[in-house]
Formats: sequence, structure tokens, C-alpha cells
Amino acid sequence: MGCFFSSDAKKDEDDEIQISKDKEIVFVLGGPGSGKGTQCDLIVEKYGFGHFSAGDLLRAEVASGSDLGKELESIMKEGKLVPSSVTIRLLKKAIAGFDGNKVLVDGFPRALDQATEFEEKVLPAKMVLFFDCPENVLQKRLLKRAKTSGRADDNI
Repeated sequence: MGCFFSSDAKKDEDDEIQISKDKEIVFVLGGPGSGKGTQCDLIVEKYGFGHFSAGDLLRAEVASGSDLGKELESIMKEGKLVPSSVTIRLLKKAIAGFDGNKVLVDGFPRALDQATEFEEKVLPAKMVLFFDCPENVLQKRLLKRAKTSGRADDNI
């Protein structure tokens, strides 16, 4: 199986995806179980933002059965991190397909270099919402969520 991450075709595809400069990006960050998704749902409902979860986009790509999804599944099963360029590509495509201008990016970036790469390839973020939550609370929430979520990453 070839390495799709460095494919020239993907680079060309990325260049073709255009994002309106009117879009306002908000990074929503915090540990797993900190309430990012819950708060994003409330913001979407009240203010009409678009909500794009990096984890949900990756899981959807895996579920699609695409070649990319198969490679992502292999990477995630091995406990490795998905290259940020792939996550950014998925986020950029999703954001470009959203008609509104206010966008929540949930769970990405996880490091400053990822933020820089995102802002170079997509748009600069207007704001960051960070949910700080004690580790023992995160553990309780994840264990509770694991009972119903069906997510493989909801475990300790």
C-alpha cells in the first residue's frame, strides 16, 4: 500500500479547496471528556455556528471504507497519531462545504505547530476556547460515556 500522505494528487486537491476569508474559526480545546462536544452543540443551537470535530471526521473517514479510511484505521489501531496534514485536509474540506461563516473546530490543534500549519493552510483562528478540567473528572466522564458511546477511545 502506498503512502497517501505525501501524494502530489492530495497536495493539488488541497490547493483547489477554497475557504472564504469571511469565515471565523474558533478552536475548541480541552481534554477528552472536558465538555467540548456538549458546549459546541449548545453554541451551534444558540448561535448557528458550524461544528467540526477532528475526531468525528477521522472516524467518519474510517467508516467510509475509503483507501484513506483504511490507512487511518491502521494508524489509529496501532495507537499512532494521524499526521496533522491529514486532519487539516479533512477539516478544510468540511469547513469549505459549510455555508455559514462561524466555525467551531473541536479537538484540533493539539500542539502549537499544528495550529501554525492549520492557519497557513486554512485560515487563522479568531479565538480559542479552552476547557480546563481535572483529570479525575475526565476519567469519570469518559468511563460513563464509554458505556453508551461505542467509541474505542473511551477507555482508560
